[in-house]
Amino acid sequence: MNTSSRLSPHFSLKEFIASATADRLKIDNSLPDALRGNATHTCEQLEKVRKQLGSNPIIITSGWRNPTLNKAVGGSASSDHATARAVDIRCPKFGTARSVARALVASNIEFDQLILESPTLPSAWVHIGFRKGANRRQVLTKFAGDKTYYVGIK
Repeated sequence: MNTSSRLSPHFSLKEFIASATADRLKIDNSLPDALRGNATHTCEQLEKVRKQLGSNPIIITSGWRNPTLNKAVGGSASSDHATARAVDIRCPKFGTARSVARALVASNIEFDQLILESPTLPSAWVHIGFRKGANRRQVLTKFAGDKTYYVGIK
């Protein structure tokens, strides 16, 4: 698989499948060909996110996760990461994860689910997922160490 290929103008396959956990545990996190379309759609939508955030660089901290990797990181079995339809992101040049989440919620970007994750930690991030139609625009917050998902940005 050519991991240097682009999924969109600013996002490569290499960064979409990158995982420190996969590297550490020697898990092959290659993207199946059948999910390439989902990954491309996700990154095309991420271009809209980038533009909304002042065209600042976005860091994908987690994109595609195969079932072994998803289990290793404690991901939900029904996670959109497992179908290449979600990413976890940070945009330090724009601001905190909370400010990123607020900007995206206030935008007209059609996302399926946005979760502000661990907002009280310096390593906080935003999970955002995209579907090809029927996006719910569901907005949640999840605090580190708490299994509850709270509606809205908290």
